[in-house]
Amino acid sequence: MTTSHNPDFTRQELRALRKLTLPILATQLAQIGMGTIDTLMSGYISTTDLAAVAIGTSIWLPVWLFLAGVLVALSPLAAQFNGAGKTTQLPKLLSAALVTGILFGLMSAATLMGLSQLLPIIVDDPVTADIARQYLFAIALGMPSAGIFLAYRFYAEALNQPGHVTRIMLAGLVLNVPANGLFLYGWFGLPELGGVACGIGSTLIFTGLAIAMALNTRKHRLTAETPLWQEVRQPDWSQVRAVIALGLPIGTAIFFEVSLFSVIALFLTELGPVIVAGHQVALNLSSLTFMIPLSLAMALTVRVGHHLGSNQPELAQRAAWLGVKTNLGVAAFNATLMVTLSGFLASLYSPDPEVVKIASGLLLFAAVFQLSDAVQVGAAGALRGYQDTLPVMIITFVSYWAIGLALGYYLAFYPQGFNDNQPLGAEGFWSGLVIGLTAAAFALGYRLYRVSSKRIG
Repeated sequence: MTTSHNPDFTRQELRALRKLTLPILATQLAQIGMGTIDTLMSGYISTTDLAAVAIGTSIWLPVWLFLAGVLVALSPLAAQFNGAGKTTQLPKLLSAALVTGILFGLMSAATLMGLSQLLPIIVDDPVTADIARQYLFAIALGMPSAGIFLAYRFYAEALNQPGHVTRIMLAGLVLNVPANGLFLYGWFGLPELGGVACGIGSTLIFTGLAIAMALNTRKHRLTAETPLWQEVRQPDWSQVRAVIALGLPIGTAIFFEVSLFSVIALFLTELGPVIVAGHQVALNLSSLTFMIPLSLAMALTVRVGHHLGSNQPELAQRAAWLGVKTNLGVAAFNATLMVTLSGFLASLYSPDPEVVKIASGLLLFAAVFQLSDAVQVGAAGALRGYQDTLPVMIITFVSYWAIGLALGYYLAFYPQGFNDNQPLGAEGFWSGLVIGLTAAAFALGYRLYRVSSKRIG
């Protein structure tokens, strides 16, 4: 009996996936928590500060996710080296990722600083615009440190040590409160700067996370003699290009997905604040539950890369489909909760019965959305393990924008014969999302079948 057909393989692989997924999930939730803390703490200063920080967060978060997407390329590269026993090549790969993190961190900082100067034009209220501009500028200063932290993070996760990242990230989440408070509330005699203090606090935390991960990596994943930063100063540019070539399509695909929801929210403003609020409730709930399949997909990248590095393509294929099926099972559970508890879940966000009614209706779409999204993100995670990232980017763009957004816009704003010749409003956009994500699920699933079968021969 071959290992790939051994029933023990399923149990062992599920155990390995769970061991990787849980710390990655905790890390992802901690990242979301930092933005939530900024929003909550600024809200206690004034509504204007709250609005400014919310605007700034909606701009910097997609840029952060793009940066993370580029650097997640380190996971399959390092996992394959580790699986192949080529551990002597790992430090050089890490140094290339650090160079990439610094370069793209600087580019992200420049992008955010440029966008911050446009806020007085985009935002009507000049006070809100100025606070948002300062907040965005302050958080931009932390992007190079964020790039360094992310390089160390994905290196640790690729070497099956995600728990180290989780502990550091959770410490950063806790310390984000006093870091914000220093300038938000003027502790220890420091000036009270309002909402911009949250940007300063986040930059301090990004820097602290980078330093903590550097020390942790030196202690647990590098020898004392490894000349890591010497190699960063004199990098192997072929390795840097390899990381960028693999990571840029990943970051772009993530940006396509994140920016899609921002664009939909802008379109829905035409339909009034109640519709927008209901949409945001449904989107927030589905985004939270999506963290589980997303984290499992990130773990799946490592497992597939590890098996390929060990020259076991059959195990890689079986691990890939096991991960996709597990994701689908998790999504089915989440979808069931959304359908049966839609009204209760929506009421946790708003006491307004109209908002709850709209959100409850959209959660039925979100339930279907969960199934398609789980399959497509699982397949995309496995394909990253195969280092097949450019086709994923193309499929993502076509499915989300050419199909999902275009169809959603048509259904939302143009009369539909099956709806008494009325447009569907927010439900139209969610229908488009479901169809677009279903198309992505089928396309990426087929791509995974082709790529994994080809590797077996």
